[in-house]
Amino acid sequence: MRRALLAVLILLAIADETLAADAPLSAGQLAQRQQAGQAPLLLDVRGADEYRDGHIAGALNIPVDQIGSRAGVLGVPRDREIVVYCVSGRRAARAQETLQALGYSHVRQLDGSLNTWRQQRLPLVREGAAFPHLSE
Repeated sequence: MRRALLAVLILLAIADETLAADAPLSAGQLAQRQQAGQAPLLLDVRGADEYRDGHIAGALNIPVDQIGSRAGVLGVPRDREIVVYCVSGRRAARAQETLQALGYSHVRQLDGSLNTWRQQRLPLVREGAAFPHLSE
């Protein structure tokens, strides 16, 4: 009886750990991990213009509608932790589903996506426009 109870407790602990592994990562947790040099692969799934306008340092940009065809460029093992974000989380959820369908086993969303990152006044990287606007 004790062995059966112990086996059930172990299975519950493993299941809980598996669920927690893919739970959303908070903005604060991500910022701490970046500062400690332990950041996961960060994937911004917004459009290129949105990305240039402001993204989290170290993020790769692959728009959500290109994830299926460009996932191979990630160049990481399929069990590597990947955190996806967009503005509100909708596109990030689609990207997470697509990556998981492609066999990536440890894909998480940034909780609240970029909206929460901005609300917490965490830093963004901005890039200049590829073609500067010329005044007439």
